Amino acid sequence: MTPARSGPPRSLAEAVRERAERDPDGELVRLVGGPAWTAAALHDRATTLARGLARVVRPGDAVVTSVDPGPETIALTTALSLIGAVEVALPDGTDPGWAERLSRDSGSVLAVADPSRLATEHALDPLERLSPLGVVRTRPTGSTWSEVTLDDLAAEPRPLPRHEPILATPALVVPTSGTTGRVKGALLPNGAAIGQARRVQRAMAYGVDDVVFSFFPWQHINARHAAFLPAALAGARVVIGRRFSASRFWEIAAVEGVTAFNFMGAVCAMLLRRPAGELDRAHAVTRAYGGPAPAWLVREMAARFDVQLRQAYACTELGDVATTGVRVRPGAAGVPVPEYELQVRDDAGTPVPDGDTGELVVRPRAPHLTFTGYVGNPEATRRAWQDGWFRTGDQVRLDHGWLFFEGRSADVIRRRGHNISAVAVEDAVATFDGVAEVAAVAVPSELTEDEVLVVVVPCGDSLDPEALHRHCRSVLPRHAVPRYVSVEPALPRSANLKVLRRDLRDRGLPASSWDAETRLTTSAQELG
Repeated sequence: MTPARSGPPRSLAEAVRERAERDPDGELVRLVGGPAWTAAALHDRATTLARGLARVVRPGDAVVTSVDPGPETIALTTALSLIGAVEVALPDGTDPGWAERLSRDSGSVLAVADPSRLATEHALDPLERLSPLGVVRTRPTGSTWSEVTLDDLAAEPRPLPRHEPILATPALVVPTSGTTGRVKGALLPNGAAIGQARRVQRAMAYGVDDVVFSFFPWQHINARHAAFLPAALAGARVVIGRRFSASRFWEIAAVEGVTAFNFMGAVCAMLLRRPAGELDRAHAVTRAYGGPAPAWLVREMAARFDVQLRQAYACTELGDVATTGVRVRPGAAGVPVPEYELQVRDDAGTPVPDGDTGELVVRPRAPHLTFTGYVGNPEATRRAWQDGWFRTGDQVRLDHGWLFFEGRSADVIRRRGHNISAVAVEDAVATFDGVAEVAAVAVPSELTEDEVLVVVVPCGDSLDPEALHRHCRSVLPRHAVPRYVSVEPALPRSANLKVLRRDLRDRGLPASSWDAETRLTTSAQELG
Protein backbone atom coordinates (compact mmCIF):
# COMPACT_ATOMS: atom_id res chain seq x y z
CA MET A 1 0.00 0.00 0.00
CA THR A 2 1.21 3.49 -0.86
CA PRO A 3 2.63 5.29 2.20
CA ALA A 4 0.18 7.58 3.98
CA ARG A 5 0.16 11.28 3.21
CA SER A 6 -0.89 14.01 5.59
CA GLY A 7 -4.01 16.07 5.01
CA PRO A 8 -7.60 15.26 4.02
CA PRO A 9 -8.32 13.06 0.98
CA ARG A 10 -8.40 14.80 -2.39
CA SER A 11 -10.07 12.04 -4.41
CA LEU A 12 -12.23 8.96 -4.02
CA ALA A 13 -9.14 6.77 -4.24
CA GLU A 14 -7.43 8.68 -1.44
CA ALA A 15 -10.58 8.36 0.70
CA VAL A 16 -10.53 4.57 0.23
CA ARG A 17 -6.78 4.40 0.90
CA GLU A 18 -7.10 6.53 4.04
CA ARG A 19 -9.88 4.25 5.33
CA ALA A 20 -7.77 1.16 4.55
CA GLU A 21 -4.82 2.59 6.45
CA ARG A 22 -6.96 3.59 9.43
CA ASP A 23 -9.05 0.41 9.67
CA PRO A 24 -7.69 -2.21 7.26
CA ASP A 25 -9.66 -5.17 8.65
CA GLY A 26 -12.92 -3.38 9.27
CA GLU A 27 -15.84 -3.95 6.90
CA LEU A 28 -16.51 -1.14 4.43
CA VAL A 29 -19.03 -2.50 1.92
CA ARG A 30 -21.11 -5.53 1.01
CA LEU A 31 -23.96 -6.51 -1.28
CA VAL A 32 -27.20 -7.44 0.46
CA GLY A 33 -26.68 -11.01 1.67
CA GLY A 34 -23.12 -11.06 0.32
CA PRO A 35 -19.68 -11.29 1.90
CA ALA A 36 -18.05 -8.31 3.55
CA TRP A 37 -15.32 -6.36 1.80
CA THR A 38 -12.83 -4.74 4.12
CA ALA A 39 -11.36 -1.39 3.24
CA ALA A 40 -7.99 -3.06 2.65
CA ALA A 41 -9.54 -5.68 0.33
CA LEU A 42 -11.31 -2.96 -1.64
CA HIS A 43 -8.10 -0.93 -1.98
CA ASP A 44 -6.08 -4.00 -2.96
CA ARG A 45 -8.59 -5.01 -5.65
CA ALA A 46 -8.67 -1.43 -6.94
CA THR A 47 -4.89 -1.38 -7.16
CA THR A 48 -4.88 -4.68 -9.08
CA LEU A 49 -7.46 -3.35 -11.52
CA ALA A 50 -5.59 -0.05 -11.88
CA ARG A 51 -2.37 -1.84 -12.85
CA GLY A 52 -4.27 -3.78 -15.50
CA LEU A 53 -6.11 -0.74 -16.82
CA ALA A 54 -2.80 1.12 -16.99
CA ARG A 55 -2.10 -0.96 -20.10
CA VAL A 56 -4.36 1.43 -22.05
CA VAL A 57 -5.46 4.21 -19.65
CA ARG A 58 -3.40 7.23 -18.60
CA PRO A 59 -4.15 10.18 -16.29
CA GLY A 60 -6.81 12.40 -17.83
CA ASP A 61 -8.15 9.69 -20.16
CA ALA A 62 -11.90 9.10 -20.23
CA VAL A 63 -13.32 5.61 -19.62
CA VAL A 64 -16.99 4.82 -20.25
CA THR A 65 -18.61 2.50 -17.71
CA SER A 66 -21.98 0.73 -17.68
CA VAL A 67 -22.01 -1.38 -14.55
CA ASP A 68 -24.34 -2.51 -11.77
CA PRO A 69 -23.72 -1.32 -8.19
CA GLY A 70 -21.61 -3.46 -5.89
CA PRO A 71 -18.17 -3.77 -4.26
CA GLU A 72 -16.46 -4.80 -7.51
CA THR A 73 -17.91 -1.75 -9.24
CA ILE A 74 -16.64 0.51 -6.45
CA ALA A 75 -13.22 -1.11 -6.87
CA LEU A 76 -13.35 -0.25 -10.59
CA THR A 77 -14.19 3.38 -9.86
CA THR A 78 -11.44 3.50 -7.24
CA ALA A 79 -8.99 2.07 -9.79
CA LEU A 80 -9.85 4.80 -12.30
CA SER A 81 -9.41 7.38 -9.55
CA LEU A 82 -6.00 5.90 -8.68
CA ILE A 83 -4.90 6.36 -12.27
CA GLY A 84 -6.40 9.85 -12.50
CA ALA A 85 -8.79 8.86 -15.29
CA VAL A 86 -12.23 10.38 -15.88
CA GLU A 87 -15.11 7.93 -15.52
CA VAL A 88 -18.01 8.50 -17.93
CA ALA A 89 -20.98 6.81 -16.25
CA LEU A 90 -23.74 5.57 -18.59
CA PRO A 91 -27.06 4.78 -16.90
CA ASP A 92 -29.63 2.19 -17.99
CA GLY A 93 -31.81 3.22 -20.88
CA THR A 94 -29.36 5.70 -22.39
CA ASP A 95 -30.18 6.79 -25.92
CA PRO A 96 -27.66 5.13 -28.30
CA GLY A 97 -26.99 8.34 -30.22
CA TRP A 98 -26.37 10.29 -27.03
CA ALA A 99 -24.09 7.58 -25.62
CA GLU A 100 -21.97 7.54 -28.78
CA ARG A 101 -21.82 11.34 -28.86
CA LEU A 102 -20.81 11.53 -25.19
CA SER A 103 -18.13 8.91 -25.72
CA ARG A 104 -16.68 10.85 -28.64
CA ASP A 105 -16.97 14.27 -26.97
CA SER A 106 -15.23 13.02 -23.82
CA GLY A 107 -12.44 11.42 -25.86
CA SER A 108 -12.94 8.02 -24.20
CA VAL A 109 -10.19 5.45 -24.76
CA LEU A 110 -11.98 2.47 -23.22
CA ALA A 111 -15.42 1.19 -22.30
CA VAL A 112 -16.13 -1.25 -19.43
CA ALA A 113 -19.52 -2.93 -19.08
CA ASP A 114 -21.29 -5.76 -17.32
CA PRO A 115 -22.21 -8.59 -19.76
CA SER A 116 -25.86 -8.26 -18.72
CA ARG A 117 -25.81 -4.62 -19.79
CA LEU A 118 -24.22 -5.48 -23.13
CA ALA A 119 -26.96 -8.00 -23.80
CA THR A 120 -29.80 -5.52 -23.23
CA GLU A 121 -28.43 -2.00 -23.71
CA HIS A 122 -28.29 -1.04 -27.39
CA ALA A 123 -26.61 2.21 -26.38
CA LEU A 124 -23.43 0.20 -25.81
CA ASP A 125 -23.28 -1.25 -29.33
CA PRO A 126 -21.36 1.69 -30.87
CA LEU A 127 -18.77 1.59 -28.08
CA GLU A 128 -17.31 -1.68 -29.40
CA ARG A 129 -15.74 0.20 -32.31
CA LEU A 130 -14.76 3.33 -30.37
CA SER A 131 -12.40 1.53 -27.96
CA PRO A 132 -9.08 -0.03 -29.04
CA LEU A 133 -9.95 -3.18 -27.08
CA GLY A 134 -13.65 -3.14 -27.80
CA VAL A 135 -15.83 -3.12 -24.69
CA VAL A 136 -14.01 -4.70 -21.74
CA ARG A 137 -16.28 -7.09 -19.84
CA THR A 138 -16.34 -6.99 -16.06
CA ARG A 139 -16.44 -10.80 -16.11
CA PRO A 140 -16.30 -13.58 -18.74
CA THR A 141 -19.47 -14.58 -20.57
CA GLY A 142 -18.40 -17.99 -21.84
CA SER A 143 -18.76 -16.79 -25.40
CA THR A 144 -16.65 -18.35 -28.13
CA TRP A 145 -16.07 -14.87 -29.52
CA SER A 146 -12.88 -13.07 -28.58
CA GLU A 147 -13.48 -10.83 -25.59
CA VAL A 148 -11.37 -8.99 -23.02
CA THR A 149 -12.25 -8.93 -19.31
CA LEU A 150 -10.95 -6.84 -16.44
CA ASP A 151 -9.11 -9.90 -15.13
CA ASP A 152 -7.45 -10.32 -18.53
CA LEU A 153 -6.07 -6.80 -18.16
CA ALA A 154 -5.08 -7.46 -14.55
CA ALA A 155 -3.10 -10.50 -15.69
CA GLU A 156 -0.75 -8.13 -17.55
CA PRO A 157 -0.11 -5.47 -14.93
CA ARG A 158 1.72 -2.26 -15.70
CA PRO A 159 3.28 0.21 -13.28
CA LEU A 160 0.78 2.80 -12.10
CA PRO A 161 1.30 6.12 -13.89
CA ARG A 162 2.57 8.98 -11.80
CA HIS A 163 -0.49 10.91 -10.65
CA GLU A 164 -0.91 13.37 -7.80
CA PRO A 165 -4.61 14.19 -7.40
CA ILE A 166 -5.87 17.65 -6.55
CA LEU A 167 -9.41 18.87 -5.95
CA ALA A 168 -9.50 20.39 -9.43
CA THR A 169 -8.70 17.05 -11.17
CA PRO A 170 -11.58 15.99 -13.48
CA ALA A 171 -13.02 12.75 -12.15
CA LEU A 172 -16.52 11.93 -13.34
CA VAL A 173 -19.01 12.62 -16.12
CA VAL A 174 -22.63 11.95 -15.16
CA PRO A 175 -25.87 12.60 -17.07
CA THR A 176 -28.07 15.47 -15.97
CA SER A 177 -31.00 17.37 -17.42
CA GLY A 178 -29.38 20.61 -16.25
CA THR A 179 -31.55 23.71 -16.68
CA THR A 180 -33.01 22.81 -20.09
CA GLY A 181 -34.52 19.36 -19.59
CA ARG A 182 -32.22 17.86 -22.24
CA VAL A 183 -29.72 15.24 -21.16
CA LYS A 184 -26.13 16.46 -20.93
CA GLY A 185 -22.92 15.10 -19.43
CA ALA A 186 -21.77 17.13 -16.42
CA LEU A 187 -18.04 16.97 -15.71
CA LEU A 188 -17.29 16.88 -11.96
CA PRO A 189 -13.85 17.34 -10.36
CA ASN A 190 -12.58 15.55 -7.27
CA GLY A 191 -13.55 18.54 -5.15
CA ALA A 192 -17.24 18.17 -6.05
CA ALA A 193 -17.26 14.55 -4.82
CA ILE A 194 -15.35 15.23 -1.61
CA GLY A 195 -17.34 18.39 -0.86
CA GLN A 196 -20.69 16.68 -1.39
CA ALA A 197 -19.66 13.73 0.77
CA ARG A 198 -18.59 15.99 3.63
CA ARG A 199 -21.86 17.92 3.53
CA VAL A 200 -23.90 14.70 3.67
CA GLN A 201 -21.71 13.35 6.46
CA ARG A 202 -22.25 16.59 8.39
CA ALA A 203 -26.04 16.54 7.89
CA MET A 204 -26.43 12.86 8.76
CA ALA A 205 -23.80 12.80 11.55
CA TYR A 206 -22.50 9.41 10.46
CA GLY A 207 -20.18 7.52 12.78
CA VAL A 208 -18.46 4.15 13.06
CA ASP A 209 -21.65 2.43 14.23
CA ASP A 210 -23.70 3.42 11.19
CA VAL A 211 -24.73 1.14 8.33
CA VAL A 212 -25.92 3.04 5.24
CA PHE A 213 -28.25 1.27 2.80
CA SER A 214 -27.84 2.32 -0.87
CA PHE A 215 -30.02 0.93 -3.66
CA PHE A 216 -29.63 3.53 -6.40
CA PRO A 217 -27.65 3.09 -9.64
CA TRP A 218 -23.92 3.66 -9.39
CA GLN A 219 -24.24 6.00 -12.38
CA HIS A 220 -25.92 8.58 -10.11
CA ILE A 221 -24.07 10.81 -7.65
CA ASN A 222 -26.52 9.76 -4.92
CA ALA A 223 -24.93 6.32 -4.67
CA ARG A 224 -21.37 7.61 -5.03
CA HIS A 225 -21.15 10.97 -3.32
CA ALA A 226 -24.10 10.82 -0.92
CA ALA A 227 -23.87 7.19 0.26
CA PHE A 228 -20.52 5.45 -0.29
CA LEU A 229 -18.12 8.38 0.15
CA PRO A 230 -19.76 9.83 3.31
CA ALA A 231 -19.71 6.38 4.88
CA ALA A 232 -16.08 5.81 3.88
CA LEU A 233 -15.03 9.13 5.39
CA ALA A 234 -17.02 8.56 8.59
CA GLY A 235 -15.85 5.01 9.32
CA ALA A 236 -19.35 3.67 8.61
CA ARG A 237 -20.36 0.66 6.52
CA VAL A 238 -22.37 0.51 3.28
CA VAL A 239 -24.87 -2.17 2.27
CA ILE A 240 -25.74 -2.15 -1.44
CA GLY A 241 -28.96 -3.37 -2.99
CA ARG A 242 -29.06 -3.97 -6.74
CA ARG A 243 -32.49 -2.34 -6.84
CA PHE A 244 -35.18 -0.99 -4.54
CA SER A 245 -37.76 -3.42 -3.17
CA ALA A 246 -40.57 -1.97 -1.06
CA SER A 247 -41.81 -5.44 -0.06
CA ARG A 248 -38.41 -6.54 1.32
CA PHE A 249 -37.10 -3.19 2.49
CA TRP A 250 -37.61 -3.52 6.24
CA GLU A 251 -36.60 -7.20 6.25
CA ILE A 252 -33.30 -6.26 4.59
CA ALA A 253 -32.85 -3.32 6.97
CA ALA A 254 -33.34 -5.56 10.00
CA VAL A 255 -31.08 -8.39 8.80
CA GLU A 256 -28.28 -6.07 7.63
CA GLY A 257 -28.41 -3.79 10.69
CA VAL A 258 -29.16 -0.70 8.60
CA THR A 259 -29.25 2.59 10.51
CA ALA A 260 -29.77 5.03 7.60
CA PHE A 261 -30.68 5.13 3.92
CA ASN A 262 -30.97 7.56 1.04
CA PHE A 263 -34.31 8.29 -0.58
CA MET A 264 -35.33 9.83 -3.90
CA GLY A 265 -38.47 9.89 -5.97
CA ALA A 266 -41.25 7.67 -4.65
CA VAL A 267 -39.20 5.51 -2.26
CA CYS A 268 -40.91 6.68 0.95
CA ALA A 269 -44.37 6.81 -0.64
CA MET A 270 -43.93 3.21 -1.79
CA LEU A 271 -42.95 2.14 1.73
CA LEU A 272 -46.01 3.86 3.20
CA ARG A 273 -48.30 2.15 0.66
CA ARG A 274 -47.28 -1.27 1.93
CA PRO A 275 -49.61 -2.91 4.48
CA ALA A 276 -48.61 -2.35 8.10
CA GLY A 277 -46.41 -5.15 9.41
CA GLU A 278 -44.43 -6.32 12.40
CA LEU A 279 -41.18 -5.07 10.85
CA ASP A 280 -42.37 -1.46 10.60
CA ARG A 281 -40.43 -0.62 13.76
CA ALA A 282 -38.37 -3.79 14.24
CA HIS A 283 -35.27 -2.21 12.74
CA ALA A 284 -32.38 0.09 13.67
CA VAL A 285 -33.04 2.77 11.03
CA THR A 286 -33.24 6.23 12.57
CA ARG A 287 -32.86 8.64 9.65
CA ALA A 288 -32.83 8.97 5.89
CA TYR A 289 -31.25 11.48 3.52
CA GLY A 290 -32.90 12.86 0.40
CA GLY A 291 -35.86 14.92 -0.74
CA PRO A 292 -37.24 17.45 -0.88
CA ALA A 293 -40.30 15.69 0.56
CA PRO A 294 -43.72 17.17 1.29
CA ALA A 295 -44.65 17.81 4.91
CA TRP A 296 -47.18 14.95 5.07
CA LEU A 297 -44.51 12.45 3.96
CA VAL A 298 -42.08 13.64 6.65
CA ARG A 299 -44.75 13.27 9.33
CA GLU A 300 -46.02 9.87 8.18
CA MET A 301 -42.53 8.35 7.92
CA ALA A 302 -41.83 9.46 11.48
CA ALA A 303 -45.20 8.30 12.82
CA ARG A 304 -45.21 4.86 11.23
CA PHE A 305 -41.55 3.86 10.95
CA ASP A 306 -39.91 6.19 13.50
CA VAL A 307 -37.59 7.42 10.74
CA GLN A 308 -36.57 11.08 10.47
CA LEU A 309 -36.30 12.38 6.91
CA ARG A 310 -33.29 14.68 6.86
CA GLN A 311 -33.84 16.51 3.64
CA ALA A 312 -31.69 18.29 1.12
CA TYR A 313 -31.90 20.36 -2.00
CA ALA A 314 -29.22 19.12 -4.38
CA CYS A 315 -28.47 18.88 -8.08
CA THR A 316 -25.85 17.03 -10.09
CA GLU A 317 -23.93 20.18 -10.97
CA LEU A 318 -23.59 21.50 -7.40
CA GLY A 319 -24.27 18.67 -4.97
CA ASP A 320 -26.00 19.74 -1.74
CA VAL A 321 -27.04 23.39 -1.59
CA ALA A 322 -29.36 23.17 1.43
CA THR A 323 -29.69 20.45 4.08
CA THR A 324 -31.39 19.67 7.35
CA GLY A 325 -29.66 18.13 10.32
CA VAL A 326 -31.26 17.03 13.57
CA ARG A 327 -33.71 19.93 13.32
CA VAL A 328 -36.23 19.25 10.55
CA ARG A 329 -38.97 21.58 9.35
CA PRO A 330 -41.56 19.43 7.52
CA GLY A 331 -41.94 20.58 3.93
CA ALA A 332 -38.63 22.47 3.86
CA ALA A 333 -35.59 21.26 1.91
CA GLY A 334 -33.24 22.58 4.59
CA VAL A 335 -31.14 25.65 5.25
CA PRO A 336 -28.39 26.85 2.90
CA VAL A 337 -25.02 25.19 3.45
CA PRO A 338 -22.07 27.52 4.25
CA GLU A 339 -20.23 26.48 1.08
CA TYR A 340 -22.79 28.25 -1.15
CA GLU A 341 -24.49 31.62 -1.45
CA LEU A 342 -28.14 31.52 -2.55
CA GLN A 343 -30.54 34.00 -4.12
CA VAL A 344 -34.13 33.72 -5.33
CA ARG A 345 -34.79 35.86 -8.42
CA ASP A 346 -37.77 36.84 -10.56
CA ASP A 347 -37.94 36.58 -14.36
CA ALA A 348 -36.02 39.87 -14.69
CA GLY A 349 -33.14 38.54 -12.56
CA THR A 350 -34.02 40.69 -9.52
CA PRO A 351 -33.90 39.15 -6.03
CA VAL A 352 -37.41 38.68 -4.61
CA PRO A 353 -38.52 39.42 -1.02
CA ASP A 354 -38.32 36.72 1.64
CA GLY A 355 -41.19 34.28 1.22
CA ASP A 356 -41.75 34.96 -2.50
CA THR A 357 -41.20 32.28 -5.16
CA GLY A 358 -38.63 32.61 -7.92
CA GLU A 359 -35.73 30.86 -9.63
CA LEU A 360 -32.91 29.65 -7.39
CA VAL A 361 -29.42 30.84 -8.37
CA VAL A 362 -26.34 29.66 -6.51
CA ARG A 363 -22.76 30.87 -6.20
CA PRO A 364 -19.93 28.80 -4.66
CA ARG A 365 -17.85 30.42 -1.91
CA ALA A 366 -14.80 28.23 -2.67
CA PRO A 367 -13.28 26.67 -5.82
CA HIS A 368 -13.79 23.13 -7.14
CA LEU A 369 -17.19 22.53 -5.48
CA THR A 370 -19.19 22.46 -8.70
CA PHE A 371 -19.19 20.86 -12.11
CA THR A 372 -16.79 22.43 -14.59
CA GLY A 373 -18.99 22.19 -17.69
CA TYR A 374 -21.22 20.10 -19.92
CA VAL A 375 -19.07 17.82 -22.07
CA GLY A 376 -19.16 18.83 -25.71
CA ASN A 377 -21.73 21.55 -25.04
CA PRO A 378 -20.03 24.87 -24.22
CA GLU A 379 -23.17 26.83 -25.12
CA ALA A 380 -25.22 25.02 -22.47
CA THR A 381 -22.43 25.62 -19.97
CA ARG A 382 -22.43 29.32 -20.77
CA ARG A 383 -26.21 29.57 -20.39
CA ALA A 384 -26.12 27.80 -17.03
CA TRP A 385 -23.90 30.50 -15.46
CA GLN A 386 -24.72 34.18 -15.09
CA ASP A 387 -21.99 36.42 -13.64
CA GLY A 388 -20.70 33.60 -11.45
CA TRP A 389 -24.16 32.40 -10.40
CA PHE A 390 -25.47 29.00 -11.47
CA ARG A 391 -29.07 29.07 -12.69
CA THR A 392 -30.72 25.93 -11.35
CA GLY A 393 -33.96 26.28 -13.30
CA ASP A 394 -35.82 25.40 -10.08
CA GLN A 395 -38.60 27.43 -8.46
CA VAL A 396 -38.08 27.88 -4.71
CA ARG A 397 -38.75 30.28 -1.86
CA LEU A 398 -36.66 31.23 1.15
CA ASP A 399 -38.69 31.67 4.32
CA HIS A 400 -36.76 32.86 7.39
CA GLY A 401 -33.67 30.96 6.33
CA TRP A 402 -35.43 27.78 5.21
CA LEU A 403 -35.48 26.74 1.55
CA PHE A 404 -38.75 25.41 0.11
CA PHE A 405 -38.74 23.65 -3.27
CA GLU A 406 -41.71 24.59 -5.46
CA GLY A 407 -40.79 22.68 -8.63
CA ARG A 408 -38.75 22.81 -11.81
CA SER A 409 -39.24 25.90 -13.94
CA ALA A 410 -40.12 23.49 -16.75
CA ASP A 411 -42.83 22.01 -14.49
CA VAL A 412 -44.48 25.34 -13.72
CA ILE A 413 -47.92 25.46 -15.32
CA ARG A 414 -49.13 28.80 -16.71
CA ARG A 415 -52.89 29.05 -16.48
CA ARG A 416 -55.09 32.13 -16.86
CA GLY A 417 -52.29 34.49 -15.91
CA HIS A 418 -51.15 32.47 -12.89
CA ASN A 419 -48.01 30.36 -12.40
CA ILE A 420 -48.99 27.05 -10.80
CA SER A 421 -46.50 24.79 -9.05
CA ALA A 422 -46.85 21.17 -10.16
CA VAL A 423 -45.50 20.12 -6.76
CA ALA A 424 -48.21 22.10 -4.91
CA VAL A 425 -50.93 20.45 -7.00
CA GLU A 426 -49.44 17.00 -6.41
CA ASP A 427 -49.23 17.57 -2.66
CA ALA A 428 -52.91 18.53 -2.58
CA VAL A 429 -54.01 15.54 -4.68
CA ALA A 430 -51.90 13.16 -2.55
CA THR A 431 -54.04 13.99 0.51
CA PHE A 432 -57.13 12.50 -1.16
CA ASP A 433 -57.97 9.05 0.14
CA GLY A 434 -57.20 6.36 -2.43
CA VAL A 435 -54.36 8.14 -4.26
CA ALA A 436 -51.16 6.11 -4.32
CA GLU A 437 -49.13 8.30 -6.71
CA VAL A 438 -49.72 11.47 -8.67
CA ALA A 439 -48.01 13.68 -11.24
CA ALA A 440 -49.29 17.08 -12.38
CA VAL A 441 -48.35 18.42 -15.82
CA ALA A 442 -49.42 21.07 -18.28
CA VAL A 443 -51.44 20.20 -21.38
CA PRO A 444 -52.47 22.65 -24.14
CA SER A 445 -55.53 24.81 -23.56
CA GLU A 446 -57.96 26.27 -26.07
CA LEU A 447 -57.04 29.63 -24.48
CA THR A 448 -53.38 29.33 -25.67
CA GLU A 449 -51.99 28.83 -22.15
CA ASP A 450 -52.06 25.60 -20.14
CA GLU A 451 -54.60 23.36 -18.49
CA VAL A 452 -53.72 21.19 -15.50
CA LEU A 453 -53.71 17.42 -15.93
CA VAL A 454 -53.17 15.12 -12.95
CA VAL A 455 -52.16 11.55 -13.68
CA VAL A 456 -53.23 9.46 -10.70
CA VAL A 457 -52.34 5.91 -9.70
CA PRO A 458 -55.03 4.58 -7.33
CA CYS A 459 -54.38 2.47 -4.25
CA GLY A 460 -57.01 -0.03 -5.35
CA ASP A 461 -58.67 -0.92 -8.61
CA SER A 462 -60.39 2.40 -9.24
CA LEU A 463 -60.74 6.03 -8.20
CA ASP A 464 -63.59 8.52 -8.66
CA PRO A 465 -62.23 11.50 -10.66
CA GLU A 466 -65.21 13.69 -9.81
CA ALA A 467 -64.72 13.13 -6.07
CA LEU A 468 -61.04 13.92 -6.48
CA HIS A 469 -61.95 17.12 -8.32
CA ARG A 470 -64.27 18.17 -5.46
CA HIS A 471 -61.43 17.56 -3.03
CA CYS A 472 -59.08 19.72 -5.12
CA ARG A 473 -61.63 22.55 -5.18
CA SER A 474 -61.64 22.50 -1.38
CA VAL A 475 -57.87 22.64 -0.90
CA LEU A 476 -56.44 24.49 -3.92
CA PRO A 477 -56.88 28.01 -5.31
CA ARG A 478 -59.42 28.10 -8.13
CA HIS A 479 -56.78 28.65 -10.83
CA ALA A 480 -54.79 25.60 -9.64
CA VAL A 481 -57.65 23.07 -9.60
CA PRO A 482 -56.90 20.46 -12.30
CA ARG A 483 -59.28 20.31 -15.23
CA TYR A 484 -58.25 16.83 -16.32
CA VAL A 485 -57.82 13.61 -14.33
CA SER A 486 -56.27 10.50 -15.88
CA VAL A 487 -56.39 7.32 -13.77
CA GLU A 488 -53.54 5.02 -14.80
CA PRO A 489 -51.78 1.89 -13.44
CA ALA A 490 -48.30 3.46 -13.11
CA LEU A 491 -46.21 6.59 -13.66
CA PRO A 492 -43.15 6.62 -15.92
CA ARG A 493 -40.02 6.69 -13.78
CA SER A 494 -36.26 6.90 -14.18
CA ALA A 495 -33.86 4.38 -12.66
CA ASN A 496 -33.73 6.70 -9.63
CA LEU A 497 -37.53 6.42 -9.25
CA LYS A 498 -38.10 10.04 -10.22
CA VAL A 499 -41.29 10.72 -12.13
CA LEU A 500 -40.59 11.52 -15.79
CA ARG A 501 -42.96 14.47 -16.10
CA ARG A 502 -41.47 15.34 -19.47
CA ASP A 503 -42.71 12.01 -20.87
CA LEU A 504 -46.20 12.80 -19.60
CA ARG A 505 -46.10 16.30 -21.10
CA ASP A 506 -44.78 15.09 -24.45
CA ARG A 507 -47.49 12.47 -24.96
CA GLY A 508 -50.27 15.05 -24.57
CA LEU A 509 -53.76 14.53 -23.16
CA PRO A 510 -54.86 10.87 -22.91
CA ALA A 511 -58.15 10.27 -24.70
CA SER A 512 -59.59 8.57 -21.61
CA SER A 513 -59.01 11.57 -19.31
CA TRP A 514 -61.90 12.84 -17.20
CA ASP A 515 -62.64 16.48 -18.14
CA ALA A 516 -64.07 18.67 -15.39
CA GLU A 517 -65.46 21.28 -17.77
CA THR A 518 -67.27 18.72 -19.92
CA ARG A 519 -68.42 16.61 -16.99
CA LEU A 520 -69.51 19.44 -14.72
CA THR A 521 -71.27 21.29 -17.56
CA THR A 522 -73.14 18.12 -18.49
CA SER A 523 -74.09 17.52 -14.85
CA ALA A 524 -75.41 21.06 -14.53
CA GLN A 525 -77.52 20.63 -17.67
CA GLU A 526 -78.89 17.35 -16.36
CA LEU A 527 -79.82 19.00 -13.07
CA GLY A 528 -81.49 21.86 -14.97
